[in-house]
Formats: sequence, C-alpha cells, structure tokens
Amino acid sequence: MPMKYVPFVPEPIEGQAVLSNFNRILKYRGADDMSMVLRRGMPLYGMEKKETVGKTNSGNMVIRGECVSACAYLKEQGIQVDLVYVDPPFASGADYAKKVYVRRNPKIAEAIAIAEEELEIEELKAFEEKMYGDIWDKEKYLNWMYENLMAIKSVMSETASIYMHLDYHIGHYVKILLDEIFGEDNFRNEIIWKRATAHSDAEFYGNNFDCIYFYTKSQVDYIFNTVYQPYDDAYIARFNRSDPNGRKWDSGNLTAKGLQGGGYDYEYKGYRSL
Repeated sequence: MPMKYVPFVPEPIEGQAVLSNFNRILKYRGADDMSMVLRRGMPLYGMEKKETVGKTNSGNMVIRGECVSACAYLKEQGIQVDLVYVDPPFASGADYAKKVYVRRNPKIAEAIAIAEEELEIEELKAFEEKMYGDIWDKEKYLNWMYENLMAIKSVMSETASIYMHLDYHIGHYVKILLDEIFGEDNFRNEIIWKRATAHSDAEFYGNNFDCIYFYTKSQVDYIFNTVYQPYDDAYIARFNRSDPNGRKWDSGNLTAKGLQGGGYDYEYKGYRSL
C-alpha cells in the first residue's frame, strides 16, 4: 500500500495559466475515467537504496520502479528534472519475450546438464519468459499514457524538455495528448528516426521509421544545447583559400547544368548569364 498520495499538478504560480486536468480535449470512450485518479494523486511508496556506484556529490540516482510512483517520490522530495525521454510500449498488439536458459539455475544445473546430453532439440533446453505485454485496449492505453504524462509534467522544471518515442500504431493519438498537456505552442518538432533500411513488403509499404515528439515545458525559457563536433580533415582540406582576414573559403562552380547541359540563359541587372 502507498504511504500517501501526492498531487499531480504543482501549485499555480500567480500570473501563470494552468491547464485544467478535468476538461479533456481529446474525447474517447473512458477519457473521463481519469478524473478520480488525478484527484486522488500519485501513489507514493517507500524507497529502498539498492546500491551506490562511483563517487558523486551531484545527487544523481536511478529509480527502479513504475513511472507514476517515481514521479511521486521526486515531487515529494522537491526534485525537478530538466530532461525527459520516454520510450513506452507502442500499443503494437504484441508480447515481448526473452529466452531464459534453465541450466543457469545453479540448483538444478547438474541435473539439467545430464538431461541435455539426451536432448537433440535446442528448443527443449530453454523456455520463454514474457518481459512485458504490449496488448492494449486503445482507450486504456491512452488513459495510462495520460496519467503518466501528467505525473511527468508535475516534476519537470520550467526550462525542461520532453521527448516521446512512438511509432505509427498510436503516436498520432498521443501527439494530441501531448498537445493537451504541454500546449500546442510548446510543440517544437517531430523527429523522424529511421530504424531500418527500406523493406520489400509485398502487401504494404515498409514500416522502417519511428517518431520522436519534442515538447518543452515553457514557451520561451527552455534549455536547448546545440551540439558541436570538430570538422574532419577531409572537410577542412576543401577550404584551401583565405580572405584578407584569414578566414578560409572554398571556390566552387555555382552554375546550373540546365537542359542538355547548356545552362540557363537569364538577365540580372543588365547582365546576361554565360
């Protein structure tokens, strides 16, 4: 049982517009079922320290647990996060499993080793353990996602950003939830992640990419750090000319080939192109 319930939404700040939790924008069967869950708050459970890795004074930590309960702990401790990346189940209708080799159990390793000598079929030496199910009723999935996103928003700082990784199964619905929770004006970009080369599917176009939806908590006061990388030597070698100030530049042919390789014929400020 939880020790207590922590409110989903921070106290309103004077002069700041606060989204109403119970006036849903996306309407579907069961959408209003979340109202009592939100009023109750996030369940807060006791935390148990498992291990310490390295030496740091920054307070970094990994919480092993369910998202809403982890957010309840962060909010109760007054901890805010600046960056969120969510890679949830995609409501794909599949179960995901991992293969578990029973011979790894030391208590029965000897007996299994003897039995395996008589087994020729590899499948009989292992069994599958379901890691998690991705079989969802669409309405239940959206309610689950709404609850998690509201919990996440409650612990995000005003300068925070969130990236939501989904695919074609449910992403278009969750995009509307994100608009509702974080505001359409705080949508920054849709990032297309190509996860595979083109597929030769005979019955439909190949599904070879996922989408990552990028939102910020606030309209203008958000953090976005541009990543710079050094140029490689081959790129730098192209710029083999310098201007009087020492700035490097490259000389290239800017003419267009046009039809039949003859270029384009036009006039600009009294001069005709060659």
